[in-house]
Parts: sequence; structure tokens; C-alpha cells
Amino acid sequence: MRCVIEFIANYWDAKSPLLVGYSGGSDSKALLYALLKTPCRSLLHIAHVDHGWRPESESEALVLSQEAQALGLPFYSVRIDPMGESVSREARLCFFKSLFEKHPFQALLLGHQAGDVAETVLKRILEGAHLTHLSGIDPVSSLYGMTLWRPLLSISKKILEKFLDQQRLVSLIDSTNFDPAYLRARLRLETLPWLTKSFGKEVFDNLLFHARRSRELKEYLDKKVEGRSLCAEGDTKIGSVEGLERVEARHLLRKWAKEEALFLSREAMEKILDFALKKETRRRFSDRVEVKNGCIVFLQILLKQENKP
Repeated sequence: MRCVIEFIANYWDAKSPLLVGYSGGSDSKALLYALLKTPCRSLLHIAHVDHGWRPESESEALVLSQEAQALGLPFYSVRIDPMGESVSREARLCFFKSLFEKHPFQALLLGHQAGDVAETVLKRILEGAHLTHLSGIDPVSSLYGMTLWRPLLSISKKILEKFLDQQRLVSLIDSTNFDPAYLRARLRLETLPWLTKSFGKEVFDNLLFHARRSRELKEYLDKKVEGRSLCAEGDTKIGSVEGLERVEARHLLRKWAKEEALFLSREAMEKILDFALKKETRRRFSDRVEVKNGCIVFLQILLKQENKP
């Protein structure tokens, strides 16, 4: 596929190995075999996570191992205890991270495609996510110190399946993708079709449109707050939102909170902005955040003990 060839040409440094997250399903299989047609072919490594959700998953992992061996590619696999979707995702990422610590991978490649973007956007809209967080999934991002690449985000599942047919490749079928007990399956099989039918219009492309516009907004706000970093002062970090419009200050505060691994509710964030933009002398909001002379101050956790004898 041309999109994968162009992606690798734009981002790969032409020397570092790449790790491919591989389930054997249609998306990851299309990604892997598209990558095999690029110059990075000999430097691909394959990583598979068996979530233990299905009785046949253990034998499938063996099939994928044999497939990797036939391709002459290194293969890493782990089986984890069955857990919920979010916990399993974290376990999967931790496994990938452990491989990054052993090998100099430039990036982890994942097979997310346009359908995944639409589902993610809808999920985040319903969760009340911030406008700049509606982009769904970015083609290039970072997580746990890993660079993540997703070359297929503009490609529909139908096109991927057509590619597999043309290559005479057979993918594994994961029954959990059709089980409404899982949120992703419900969105794909029930919610999106219901919305299209009830609304009387195709919503899929509109969700992708929102993803693009959200990404544009985020990039714009990133430029507006560029250069405004937290400054370390003793046991605190201080940043100023002076001169910013509220929408810009909110974006900056979200970035700072993420850097400090600090969750701020929407209500807390708005209160902090109220006092910071009014240049209040001093107001403590929690053990970690206060506003002082219009600046936002992030305190270290150790300060919790400051009042102890």
C-alpha cells in the first residue's frame, strides 16, 4: 500500500529496527505485509500479546510464531491473564515497553485504521473530552517513552481486506471483535450503525472530519503556547498564563498537568484558570496545585508533610 511506503519514507531513519504489534487480525496483517514491501523489511521485529480471552488464542500465538519464523523475522510473545479492556491495554503496552528497553527500536507500529479513529472520536465525544482531544488517534505519538507509528489511519477496513485478498493472505478472526460485552465491539456493531440509521445520514466520515479538525486545533494551540514551560523553583514548578486568552491558557494548563502526571477535573481546571487569569495573590486548590500572584504553582508530593511536627 502506498500510504505505508510513503510513511516509512518520511519517518524511518533507514537504520533502526522497528517493532510491529501483531495480532494476526486483518489490520495488523495488512500492516505487516505492507511493511515487507518497504526498505525496512529486514529490520522488522514482531510482538504479539495473547490476552487469554479465548480458548484458541494460545494455539494462534504458535501459528503466528511459525509465520514470523517463515518470514525470517524475530518474534516475541507473551500471554497475560484475562483482564478488562483498559487493564489489558496497559499490560500490552508494558510488554512493548519491555522490548524497547532491550532493543534500539525507533518506533512501535500499530495497525489502527480509519474505523478505529471514528470509534475513538465518538467515544471521546460521549465522554465529554476536550476539543483538542477529539482527534481520536494520531499517526505519530509517544507513550511510555516509546514512539508510536500508525500508518493506516486514513485507510478503511474494506481497503485493507481487499489488499489481503489480493495478496492471498488469510487473517485470524478474533471473536471478541463481535462480542458486545466489549465496548469497542458495541461501538462498531451497534452504536455507529444505530446512529447512522436513526440520524438518516452516514456519520462515519463526519467523525473522521472532527478528528482532522481537532488535530488542527491542537496544533494551532500548541503554537500559541510554544515556549511557555514550567520553571523549577526549589520544590515547586511555576508557570505563567499571563497574556493568554482563556482557551489558550486552558490548553497550556492541560499540557502542564500531563507533564506533572496530575489529573485535574474540568471543574478544578476552570477554577484554577479563574484565579490565575485574575492574578489572585494566593489560593491553594489541592496538595499539588496553587495559584500565586497569577502564576500556577505545582507542588511536589513531599509538601503534603509540611505541616507535620
